[in-house]
Amino acid sequence: ALLEDFEADMLLTAGDKYARRVTGCVRRFLWGAALRSPRQITPGTVQRFLAGLHARGRSRKTLLNYRSAISRFCRFLRQRGLLAADPCRDVRLAPIERLPPRFLDDAELRQVLTLARDLGIWPEVALAVSTDLRLSEMVRLRWEDVDTQRRCILVRRAKSHRPRVVPLSSLALRALDAQYRLSGRFDYVFPARQAWRGGCRYLNRPRPANRWLEALKPIQEAIPKFRTLPGRCIGRGWHLFRHTFASKLAQAGVSLYKIAAWLGM
Repeated sequence: ALLEDFEADMLLTAGDKYARRVTGCVRRFLWGAALRSPRQITPGTVQRFLAGLHARGRSRKTLLNYRSAISRFCRFLRQRGLLAADPCRDVRLAPIERLPPRFLDDAELRQVLTLARDLGIWPEVALAVSTDLRLSEMVRLRWEDVDTQRRCILVRRAKSHRPRVVPLSSLALRALDAQYRLSGRFDYVFPARQAWRGGCRYLNRPRPANRWLEALKPIQEAIPKFRTLPGRCIGRGWHLFRHTFASKLAQAGVSLYKIAAWLGM
């Protein structure tokens, strides 16, 4: 009941998306730490919960988001007279090792594209390695946002909540041309596909993210770099292609400010 009241209070003071994200963090904390009473929220329980997230490979930004959400919930409890102080003030995050960026070299890229062609996902992989699109952005990509004449893609719903323009290379244009022959009559560039024995058909809705992850597994198993990443290093799946795109631009001498703008950072 307290969590429901907290979510209702958040909806009044913050946006709907932010309120649900904060409430979700608090709910996972309460469930993960097996807490039944506000008095059980102590610096120790918060510290152990965040340490568990750190051990499972969560980034420092994720840990900070969780600590901020829990602290906001504690302030709500203090206003209700259910908590004497905010325990998050005494919680310190463990130092996180700065890992070098991971990206695919030219030989690995050629191998990835060859495997993708054999698996029937060449347009998806080719577009991913030749642009800075996140998986969520590729899932939502519509043909109306693709401008082949100006060689760019408009990303309307980015992670930063700001639209941005993504330039298209020759490889990206070839990937989109190949995909247009398959799904040009649909709204989404990569629509969902319904398959059965002996056939399949496309559906006019975005392809679920789990289908993307399943399609990439054979490539992950074949390329050692996907399997040998340290536990706290992001970029095991489709995100490694985004790392590769940015690293190739930096190696080519492109300004870091321009790279950051293209990446939407």
